[in-house]
Amino acid sequence: MIADGTFRPGDKLPPESELMKQFEVGRSSIREAVGALSLIGLLSVNHGSGTRVTVSLDEALSRSLGWVISTMGQEKVQELVEARIELEQTIVRLAVDRATKEDLAEIRYHHERLKSAKKGSRKLTQADLAFHTALAKASHNDILIRVISELRQPMRRWMEQKASVDWGYDKIFEQHEAILEGIETRDAQKAQTALREHLEITGRRLISILLERCSK
Repeated sequence: MIADGTFRPGDKLPPESELMKQFEVGRSSIREAVGALSLIGLLSVNHGSGTRVTVSLDEALSRSLGWVISTMGQEKVQELVEARIELEQTIVRLAVDRATKEDLAEIRYHHERLKSAKKGSRKLTQADLAFHTALAKASHNDILIRVISELRQPMRRWMEQKASVDWGYDKIFEQHEAILEGIETRDAQKAQTALREHLEITGRRLISILLERCSK
């Protein structure tokens, strides 16, 4: 509801009892959700005046990356990177077996868009995200597609961080090309190895950038 604009920054959330009825869940579930959103700065809880939306979802997500770095430490952030590596390795393994000609054409299309986009532009981020989304679609696993969809906003923030600095996109083009070639030739080992290398390198670089920014 915050994401679709039903609740905007400054708006007060309904009372717990109303939220419990609306979502058909217990009090503990509502409090857990509010607590989690408060933790990343999206909500502000005041026991005297209620709970309010503090910032937009996009702003909260961009802040949350820095918060994770500063409060959880590099080790925990690395666990997040590892989780994405494992998830997307599964995706490309399934894509090797299941990708149709249409799937391959869509992945290739977004790869070419990425190569032609200007460094630092919004189109660069959009094409990068669309490439990884197309990989998920090629797995033909609705659950994995849904998981990637749920991660869309934080993934986009990661990619914006990547596009905002001198990242060395030529290397990323090569990595994406290797992933795609592995799927096109039905070589699961090549596709998974290329995917792992790609996310390990970009993950380490992202952590380095966020640590540097949080230290300022």
